[in-house]
Amino acid sequence: MSTQARKVAQDRTLQAVSQHMARIEVNGLPRNYELFYEAHCGTDVGLSREIMALPVSPSQTALDEIGIRYQLPGFVASGLPQSRNPDIQLIASLREKMASGAEQKRGFSRALEAVAKSLREDNGAGPGDILAEIEYLSVSLSDAVVAEAELEAALRSGANLLTVAEQDASSARAVMLRDRMTGLPNHAAFTEKLEALYADDNESRDTALFLVAVSDISELADTYGEATATRIVKKTAAIFRKTIKKDDFLARIGKAEFAFLFRHVGRDAIKPIATRLMASINDNLVFATSEGTPAIRLSMGAAMATEAFSPQQLRQQAVLAAEASRSYPRTNVIIHGDTGRPGV
Repeated sequence: MSTQARKVAQDRTLQAVSQHMARIEVNGLPRNYELFYEAHCGTDVGLSREIMALPVSPSQTALDEIGIRYQLPGFVASGLPQSRNPDIQLIASLREKMASGAEQKRGFSRALEAVAKSLREDNGAGPGDILAEIEYLSVSLSDAVVAEAELEAALRSGANLLTVAEQDASSARAVMLRDRMTGLPNHAAFTEKLEALYADDNESRDTALFLVAVSDISELADTYGEATATRIVKKTAAIFRKTIKKDDFLARIGKAEFAFLFRHVGRDAIKPIATRLMASINDNLVFATSEGTPAIRLSMGAAMATEAFSPQQLRQQAVLAAEASRSYPRTNVIIHGDTGRPGV
């Protein structure tokens, strides 16, 4: 499919998305367009089914729940943190317990001072008087001990509640940063990783960003069906996962698009890495059809973190290189900053 034909197809899809949203009265928010676009593309049958089943005037909350459930980048990025009211109420309760305990201690201190003063001033106090004073102190001390025990129990319960809340938040975060189809980190996780690369000035930036895509995934889907295209994406993800080292990073950031961060490499290592990625696909991803075994072509763009001043600039450099690589089907990778006709 030519670039012009692809653009026409995209325009038709966007028109269908807009018409569908208008027909069921969905707000024209960017993330809603993303949701309906993904549904119309048919990448995930479950998502398409849920969108087609929506009633007229669905609530934004319902749409957001669908978008988050399918980890669409626009919804993950726009997800607001959960209310902290339970934590605030817990801390306020503990503060009240601590204040009560402190007051009990002050009461016991005052009682002790009163008893001491009474015994000093009343030289004629007998054993019965002293026992009465001691009983008074015992009652005051008992009240203070009870308050301390209640505070300790409240602190223990509060700590347990906060621990469970943190575990739930961590679990939810892990789900939101994971791609449902492949199990890889998703677009939001990739964005975080890229930001972290530039967050610390002391962080080593001898890192290469690769943007890799299955170039003809749309044609494969049109010819052999979306189910076949989905299997290809899943298989590609599994193969790529085996090609990276412990310090490297891999995420699925689009329908058939992947982002790699290769640590501790220089510009001279980019082409060998590209050759290795291409070979891993050629050697392990073959599917038979009635017409034979269509080749899986990859487009790759790469950029060095040492040559960019920000995550946005690094990504833009890699995007430009990836777009250029589509014009050279026989080239394994285009490296941002290279001059002349690329080749590997």
